[in-house]
Amino acid sequence: MMNDRLMKLSVLGTTALVLLTLAGCGGVSPPKAPVETQLPQTPEKHRAQFEGGFTLDYQVERKISKLNGKSCYAFITGSLSNQSEQTLSRRSVVDFEVMNRGQQLFRDLTNPVADIPAGGSAMLTLVTSPIHKDGCPAYENISVSLRKVLLN
Repeated sequence: MMNDRLMKLSVLGTTALVLLTLAGCGGVSPPKAPVETQLPQTPEKHRAQFEGGFTLDYQVERKISKLNGKSCYAFITGSLSNQSEQTLSRRSVVDFEVMNRGQQLFRDLTNPVADIPAGGSAMLTLVTSPIHKDGCPAYENISVSLRKVLLN
């Protein structure tokens, strides 16, 4: 009698799990970002100005994977310049947000590799995008913000 109950519960639980799985698979998938078939041969150069006398010159270099010839990834490198009277700490954060069709493709945070004295500049640590497995989506908008940590 106890075994019959356990068997019925087991069958009922398995049936419920299968139905839930099938219901989850039937949903509409979100539209995919448009894919660029031809990538720029040279890195795309950009500049961002921040209040207080700080300027970021950065470049985006997108690559197609040599493994499958379809997956895409990107590197963002740059240099942060300080035209202010204060020293900018290497604990300052540069926030990159990459968008396509109003949706976020990825977001990453980076920092200068060193403190930046007045009139100086420093490279940023490398930002690497996630791998886009179905080709290279267009980076329609790159939003950059700076969260400053001042030393003096």
